[in-house]
Amino acid sequence: MGENGQITSGMYFSGRNLIMTAIGIVIVLFCTLAPSAESVFTKFPKAWTIDLATPLGDFLKFLARKAEIGPFKFSQITRGFGALISQPYEGLKGVVATGFTLYHEEGGKSVIPPMAWTAVTAVFTIVAHHFGDRKLAIGTFATFMFFVVFGIWENAMLTLTLVTVSVLFATFIGLLLGLWGYKSQRINRALQPVYDIMQTLPLFSYLVPMILFFGFGPIASLIATIVFALPPMARVTTQSLQEVHTSVKEFGVMSGCSNRQMNWQVLIPAARKSLLLGVNQVIMLALSVVVISSLIGAGGLGGDVLKALKSLRIGDAVVAGVAVTLMAIVLDRISYAIAMRRPIHWDIAPTWMQRNWLLVKVLLALVGFTGLSFLVPALQLWPDAWVVQAGKSANQMISWISNNFHEQLSGFRDLFIIYLLKPVKLFLTGLPWIGVIAFFGTLGYLLDGWKLALLGIVIFLLIAVGGYWTKAMISLYLVVVSVVFATFIGLLLGILGAVNKPARVFLIAAVDTLQTMPMFVYLIPVVMLFSIGDFPAFVAIVLYAVTPAIRYTISALDRVKPSLIEGGLMSGCSGWQLMTQIKLPLGLPTMLMGLNQVIMLAFGMLVITALVGTRGLEEITLVAIARVQAGDGLLAGLAIAGMAIVFDRYVRAASAIAAYRMGVPNPNKGV
Repeated sequence: MGENGQITSGMYFSGRNLIMTAIGIVIVLFCTLAPSAESVFTKFPKAWTIDLATPLGDFLKFLARKAEIGPFKFSQITRGFGALISQPYEGLKGVVATGFTLYHEEGGKSVIPPMAWTAVTAVFTIVAHHFGDRKLAIGTFATFMFFVVFGIWENAMLTLTLVTVSVLFATFIGLLLGLWGYKSQRINRALQPVYDIMQTLPLFSYLVPMILFFGFGPIASLIATIVFALPPMARVTTQSLQEVHTSVKEFGVMSGCSNRQMNWQVLIPAARKSLLLGVNQVIMLALSVVVISSLIGAGGLGGDVLKALKSLRIGDAVVAGVAVTLMAIVLDRISYAIAMRRPIHWDIAPTWMQRNWLLVKVLLALVGFTGLSFLVPALQLWPDAWVVQAGKSANQMISWISNNFHEQLSGFRDLFIIYLLKPVKLFLTGLPWIGVIAFFGTLGYLLDGWKLALLGIVIFLLIAVGGYWTKAMISLYLVVVSVVFATFIGLLLGILGAVNKPARVFLIAAVDTLQTMPMFVYLIPVVMLFSIGDFPAFVAIVLYAVTPAIRYTISALDRVKPSLIEGGLMSGCSGWQLMTQIKLPLGLPTMLMGLNQVIMLAFGMLVITALVGTRGLEEITLVAIARVQAGDGLLAGLAIAGMAIVFDRYVRAASAIAAYRMGVPNPNKGV
């Protein structure tokens, strides 16, 4: 595919390419079937592997402990940066969650309590109503009441603090990087693969270097969250600024704007709506990692989920998981409402009160509820006697389900493992490594020429040379099986939603809800029902990755031109023929982009499944945290990211080919 998303001559099956396809198939079959069991081309020899993890880990430890930049140690610089970021975090945490303790020289101390729960709830409800509607305000109020009633208020506020601070820093840094990429195409091209790696590199791989550089605790997790969440903001910023109309830029030039004024007073305000949608993505990514970051001491709701799962208190994990989901939904809806809000145009100059009405309402709520909390203690701190112990009830219910339906659930799980998961696993792990590499090289060449072929060959060869081949195939098998099922289920549900309006309403609502649920939450029900292992991991990946398949299928079928559908009807097509011969073929390019997203989400969820006992590359990244092995964690994470990037590029190329053959716009263009 060309730089502008155009189809190159090697992207469709001409006579020449049919010959190359036949040659490629012969090569793949030869490389797969010819090597004997004892051949070096069957199992990658250990003598050919290179230990890159040890020197990489040693280098990172050297940076963290001994490296110097001028008069300062590298560790002093990183800890100083961490201390800088910790200031707003500690301040906000004290305001909404823990309060402040002031120690006196004579030995006493004074305690300043945190903001009353009623004040915090009122502020968020007012903001939701101001930018949204009554429904959003009620949902926001109910969510914060959930935190209070179920006794998780402080941990919920710790999570909210972590998300808020990380979003602020990720947004600011993303804006700067995006602006830099907008100003220079060369820089933008250089940053794109960096963003790809940052978005596909498992968060577990971030955590070990963060521990080395910033210590164990919430600051390390905060910085890891910032790094993980900022790429979408940077991408959106560059793309949004590129889409600003030329007349807006010309107006800024004619007004005599300096470079700084053009950036911050013309371009960024003009792209405000798109940028706010980027902030929405940053919020959701930050919330998706709150549980994982609890592995290095972040605490909050993520810590509650993790501790409950470790002790098999699934009911408590459910409560904390629901709280994370509700927080994600509320923040998603509020940020989206802010992005979609249209500016108010006044017929006459507004008064100060009219311009700052939201600020006035918020200040009145803060002052009013803070004052009342001194008179009524329950308005400051929810009484323990009023806390609903839902976790205990949920634990009892889960125990009842497990005791009464254990045989049925275990039988269903075992059938799946015996007749599907295990055979696919044995097949993939038993393939000769040379055959797998030949397959990806041939497929890449047929899709988009030698450059794409080289990408696939190099990445899988590096995985083998690094000594991670067997683990990579275990990870790949789980992703492949999950993607096939998620795509099939998403295709069927998407078709149903496209032809049935009530089903569409339900599916879109379900997809919106599922997309706001952090990854970790998906593990709770599958662990509850199926214990640990590959099968619950498979179910969790399917549940997490199915949403784009549904959404893209509905979108693809909706985009088919009515004139083509009318032509089919006039030709006497039945409903089945209309769907299979017109709508689905024409919607294939868009559906392939949905498949791309399914694969990316599957790789993202794969890493989390290490917590329920999977044994692929994701296990290495998890073990690296416990043993502080930065080299192994990073390289295993890069292997996962590399495979994800290969699949991403291959599916995009296939989507471009399908668009070319169907004569429809290329959905990759501009992506």
